[in-house]
Amino acid sequence: ADSKDKAGPKDKAAIKKEACTTATAPASSDIKVAGYLNLAADCAHNFTDGLAIGASYLAGHGVGVVTTLTILFHELPHEVGDFAILVQSGYPKRKAILLQLVTALGALAGTLCGLLAGSGGVAATAWILPFTAGGFIYIATVSVIPVLLENSSPGQSILEILAMFAGIGMMVVVAFVE
Repeated sequence: ADSKDKAGPKDKAAIKKEACTTATAPASSDIKVAGYLNLAADCAHNFTDGLAIGASYLAGHGVGVVTTLTILFHELPHEVGDFAILVQSGYPKRKAILLQLVTALGALAGTLCGLLAGSGGVAATAWILPFTAGGFIYIATVSVIPVLLENSSPGQSILEILAMFAGIGMMVVVAFVE
């Protein structure tokens, strides 16, 4: 028999130790690509959230507070989902939490950019809110609607699309009343 086929007790212990070490702290090559993509997308997403917050405070204190609270309530489940994606992609829990905090800096940078745009006058801020709103609508139509339509009956799909248009209609009404 070949000596490679026979592993002594010391070799088995080394193999077991190596397996335990990589299970708790994966090498960067063990991280799935989805984890890296999620971090990049989350940072960009947080930046646009920050832009919306900064520009909304320039539009008025009340608009800023409402926008901030809306984004906060939106971000809580979103960040929990991102944390789960990072852990599932191979990041240890502690590192996933730290990386989520780092991506949150994107929101601070976006807020700063939005507020600095105010020094450029009304014309600079006039495009920020529509830009960020368009980004949110794009995400909804490209990411959310296909998931909602998947495995749904035609009647359920129609109700979901009608609910989306009702939400858009409510936003238009609020814009005209305000």
